[in-house]
Amino acid sequence: MNLHELWFLFLAPVLVLVLRSSWFKGELGEFKVNFGIRFLLDRGDYHLIKNITLPVGEGTTQIDQLIVSPYGIFVIETKNMNGWIFGSPNQAQWTLQLYRYKKKFQNPLRQNYKHVAAVQELLSLGSHQVYNVVVFVGGSTLKAPMPAEVVHGVFALAKFIKSKRVPLLAEYDLQGIIDILMNDRLRPGLRTNFTHVRNVEAQASSRACRRCGTEMVERTNKRSGERFLGCKRYPQCKGTRPLPSVE
Repeated sequence: MNLHELWFLFLAPVLVLVLRSSWFKGELGEFKVNFGIRFLLDRGDYHLIKNITLPVGEGTTQIDQLIVSPYGIFVIETKNMNGWIFGSPNQAQWTLQLYRYKKKFQNPLRQNYKHVAAVQELLSLGSHQVYNVVVFVGGSTLKAPMPAEVVHGVFALAKFIKSKRVPLLAEYDLQGIIDILMNDRLRPGLRTNFTHVRNVEAQASSRACRRCGTEMVERTNKRSGERFLGCKRYPQCKGTRPLPSVE
């Protein structure tokens, strides 16, 4: 066995693991969306910023794609999945089903809302000026009625963005907005990604109930509609706490 064969035997399993990893799927999905945006949208009107990590409080928030345009700012959450997608805007978790395999994942509209809020606060913009957009790519199918801002595929994404024709930022300096975002973002790279992952893990670990140590889940106050974290053992344990500001 020569050296090339030995290298192949060593690298082949590593390559398979990388190609099957959630990291690679995420990167591939974002690449598809980035390419589609540049191909389908006029660069004169729509400025794309990719993989932007912003500091928020004591943590960070990471946005897949952000588009600055005279018609508003589009904050995009990309999901590269295979299978049927079930969910509704009001559910805390959605379901991915592929044959007999089922997996719960965080409602991407809620996940992206935190990104939207960070952009609004940084730029001092109103909620009507910043769009929360979720795009699914890959072999996924939306099996439940979804709001207009949840789309499948880059063509549907471009169609949704181009459907917004009312100028919302006409009186603003768009280049100034872009400069603020570029200046406030953390430098893209492995260090920033590592820092963000560490922040997310710290926030996830903080969801343990301080009374009994059990995992806490998102709940809704029936009177006020406010979301909060409540102990999974309720009513045996009534531990609560506010939701983290960023995930």
